[in-house]
Amino acid sequence: MKILSIPYINGGLSHFLPLYVLNNKLIKGMEVTNSFLVNKGVQRFLEIKKIPFVSTNYMLDERLINNLDIARINQRIFEMETEAFDITKPDIVIEDGSFITPIIAEQRSIPRISIQRTGIFRSIDTKYRISSHVHSMQQRKDKKKVNDSDISFLEQYSNSKAKIIPGIPSIECLPDNIKNKESYFYSGPLIIKDKPSQNLLDRLNKFLDRNNKKRIVFITTGTIDRTPINQYIEYFLKKNYAVITTCNCKIDEVYKESVFYNQLLPLHHVCSISSLVIHQCGSGMYHYPIMNKVPSITVGTRCYDREDIAQRLQNLKVSGHIPHPDDNANYWNIFKEKVDKFEKNELVDFNKLKELKEEINNTSLNFQIDKVIQFTLS
Repeated sequence: MKILSIPYINGGLSHFLPLYVLNNKLIKGMEVTNSFLVNKGVQRFLEIKKIPFVSTNYMLDERLINNLDIARINQRIFEMETEAFDITKPDIVIEDGSFITPIIAEQRSIPRISIQRTGIFRSIDTKYRISSHVHSMQQRKDKKKVNDSDISFLEQYSNSKAKIIPGIPSIECLPDNIKNKESYFYSGPLIIKDKPSQNLLDRLNKFLDRNNKKRIVFITTGTIDRTPINQYIEYFLKKNYAVITTCNCKIDEVYKESVFYNQLLPLHHVCSISSLVIHQCGSGMYHYPIMNKVPSITVGTRCYDREDIAQRLQNLKVSGHIPHPDDNANYWNIFKEKVDKFEKNELVDFNKLKELKEEINNTSLNFQIDKVIQFTLS
């Protein structure tokens, strides 16, 4: 059997890693050839891991992106994906947020498996929703709003033969009236429990030794999101916390020894040594604090697929949520209230964290990719 795996072209690691984990942990060992359509940088990584890939350099010219010529962007993506389909001749395609793939797969009658996060459904109680929020794939640097034709992939997404939800039912809730419920499979988080390199571990240990009497807060906005959080970092530093972060912010010389910055960090390890985690509620990221039973605070990004889940985590009492400044002018006071609750050990319910961690473990253990493939081919 031949499988073609395609991530969202501009999704960075967030949309590649679930497909990679699925391949590594689940598909590997089965009698299948799973080829990836990725950019040259990721191809070098896959080559080291001896994982098949299509030679097409799956990335967009920067000029196309800057010009926001949607028609030309879609045409270029269509061309690259068509080439990959022609080369691999797949029996099944697995995609994560790739909005052109459904069109090609349907044209060729190739069954599709979609990595699907339930934030897309807006199934959270209406009192928590903000109508002006958009899907994270609709956000653009110039803040221009996309039209209905540009987001047709959101509708196409629900038409895949099978959907893998990279989470657990208690958090990633399906709507009560969802159609074809049997086509949804919970896999648990498709994330990496990565370990730091020896060099990074040595640097981290030196940092921890310098700050051994301080609470550690880990602050990240992922590899794609650029939500400004300088003020949050500054706030914790003034309160005598030590900060580990993936955000390259200008830091006052006075606090240099209290900040550890690295663009990429082993999230599982860093969360395990942190007292508090602050993040933007990306689908993979929100699992790490739960798996390490660490309190967390989510920051608003005005993306409903993230913020609806953030509200769900807050309602479950395993995290606190800070609205985006454009949604609530009182966001700063809310932030300080959440930190105060954390310092009083009142921010989260640790029993609930333990319960969700166990559900994550059980869901991951019970997920069987062969059953998803059988369903897809039926």
